[in-house]
Amino acid sequence: MPSKLNQAFLILIVFLVFISPANADEVNEKTVEVENIKIKYHFLDQISIKKEPEITELVFKAFTAYTQLFGGLPRDLSGNEYSEISIKVKQGKYLGGEADPQLIILTWANEDMFGYADWKTTLLHEVYHLWSAESIRYKDGREHWFNEGFAEYYAFKTAVQIGLISAENALSIAAFPIGYYSASQGLGQISMRDAGKNNKTKFDNYFLIYHGGWVVAMILDQEIRSKTDGKKSLDDIMAYMHKFYPRDKKLYEIDDILKSIKKATGVNFSEFLDKYVTGVQTIPISNYLHLSDALWSYKFNTRNKSKYKYLYQTLGIKKFE
Repeated sequence: MPSKLNQAFLILIVFLVFISPANADEVNEKTVEVENIKIKYHFLDQISIKKEPEITELVFKAFTAYTQLFGGLPRDLSGNEYSEISIKVKQGKYLGGEADPQLIILTWANEDMFGYADWKTTLLHEVYHLWSAESIRYKDGREHWFNEGFAEYYAFKTAVQIGLISAENALSIAAFPIGYYSASQGLGQISMRDAGKNNKTKFDNYFLIYHGGWVVAMILDQEIRSKTDGKKSLDDIMAYMHKFYPRDKKLYEIDDILKSIKKATGVNFSEFLDKYVTGVQTIPISNYLHLSDALWSYKFNTRNKSKYKYLYQTLGIKKFE
């Protein structure tokens, strides 16, 4: 299926349906058909229409990347592969996004958020959720560290892989989740899992969940690559869960994540997750992610780059030797 999808991106059949903008509530729509997937855009203001070419290009690249990552197209609530999705786009004061079954809502803004996020990485995050959140789904909010944190990780990794973010900037951006996690108010007082158990705790512990989960994803990916001599990665876990935990059959929880890690990679991370995700201990990040040294080596001490090859790969950086 991914190969057919990639081929289909070369031939786009575009249909425009224009409705008069006289009324502010009226919508401009555009439908793009890619093989058997119909993407219906709903532009909720006139200015958003101008972003359509950029959005379309990014959505296609995201579908290519995530279809390859998960091993198939996203699925609906009955377990069938999508035949269509809708994307609603509007301008707002702040960046925002939401994903529901076969629906993405993107609120774009001219300003970045938290020093690193823009509307493109926000859209990559939400497209990712069509697979992880909608095709496979958590049993309850305690797994938002995995649902949201890993979505952030893959959004930025994909942005590097498709050329939106440079290698050097990828290393710099990776410092943000580390900093926000390390400075989060609930760190050491509430676990990542308990932080996501309801809407209030999730709101109060945003950085612990999103950025703590992002840090966990980076560590898992790097450690899996290292322990398997580069033969396995976090990607294998995502493909495994997409195959064996379809939403219509089973909702996953942390034991299923641990089982998937072991089955897909042969590596046991139960102690790590028990301490730092289920428990309230603080991750000793410097024991795992030597980010500053990797950045220095990438920029100035190039003879030392190979020492950090798995960290570079974790961040989506391919050319480092």
